[in-house]
Amino acid sequence: MGTDVVFVMLERDGLVGYGEATLPPYLGITAQQVVGALNRPGINEALSLNFPDEWFSALLQIIPDVMPALAALDMARWHIQSLMNDQPVSVAVGGPSDSPRVPHTYTLGVSDIDEMKMKMEYAASEGFTLYKLKLDGLHDEQTLQNFRSLSDAPFAVDANQAWKSIDQALALIDFLESNECVLIEQPFLKSDRELSFKLRESTVIPVIADEACQQFDDVFEVLDAFDGINVKLQKCGGITPAFQQLNEIRKQGKRALIGCMSESSVGCNAAEELTFLCDWADLDGPYLNANNEELCRQIGYSL
Repeated sequence: MGTDVVFVMLERDGLVGYGEATLPPYLGITAQQVVGALNRPGINEALSLNFPDEWFSALLQIIPDVMPALAALDMARWHIQSLMNDQPVSVAVGGPSDSPRVPHTYTLGVSDIDEMKMKMEYAASEGFTLYKLKLDGLHDEQTLQNFRSLSDAPFAVDANQAWKSIDQALALIDFLESNECVLIEQPFLKSDRELSFKLRESTVIPVIADEACQQFDDVFEVLDAFDGINVKLQKCGGITPAFQQLNEIRKQGKRALIGCMSESSVGCNAAEELTFLCDWADLDGPYLNANNEELCRQIGYSL
C-alpha cells in the first residue's frame, strides 16, 4: 500500500526549486490529473512573476481545481525565491530567524498494542515526545488504554470524522482531560458545526478543524465551532495560501496546527517554514514513508 506523488522541479537562473503533490486515495485526485494541471498554458509566465501574491494569484487562475498541483508549484517557486534571496522562507515572510521549535507529533494509526509499541519505539528513537493517536470511533477506549499503558507522554487524538454523537465524544473526555491530551482533531463530520461547537463548549481541550477547513474563506466559517485549524499545504494550495490562513487564524486569536498528507521531506520541509505561526506541527511524513530518502535522492533534493 502506498501513496502516489508527483514532484515538481523548477529551474530559474541556474537555481532549482522543488515542490510536491501528494495524493492519498481519499482525495480522489490522480497523478494524471496533477500532470495535466501542471501542463496547462500560462504556468511558466505565472512562475516568472516576482512576488508571492502575484504568482499565486496567476497560478490560481490557471489551476483553481487541483490543489496539490497548485501546492507543488507554489512551494517550488518559494524554494527558488529562498535561494535567490539566500534566506529561509520563514524569514522572507516575516518570521524570526531563531524561533523555538514547536511540538511535533508522530502519528500512530489504529493498531494493536504490539504494533503500537513498535511504532512508538521507532518514534522515540527519532526524538519524538508527542504522539497523535488516530481513532476510528469503534476501538477508541482500547487505543487510548493501550497507549497509556506504554507511555505517559502527552498526545493528541484525531477522530477523522468518526464520532457520530456528542455522547460518544463525552464518554472519552474525562480520560482525555486527565491524561494530557493536547488537542482533539476533526471529531465529527466536516459539515457538522453544531456537534463540534457542543464539544468545544464541553472540554478545555482545543478542538481543531481539519477536513472542515480547506480554503481561506472556510476559516471564517469554521472558527465559531472550533478552537483552531489544521492547515495543510496540499489542501489549500501551497505556502502562500497557508501563510494567509495562519495569519488570519492568529488574528482571530485561535490555535494553529500545520499538518501534512504523508508528504516526503520536500513537502514537509516546505510546511516547516511556517511553524513559527503554529502551536503544533504534524509533519511526520518523512518518518512514515519507507522510501523517503530514496525518493529525495532520485530527484536530487538535498536532505
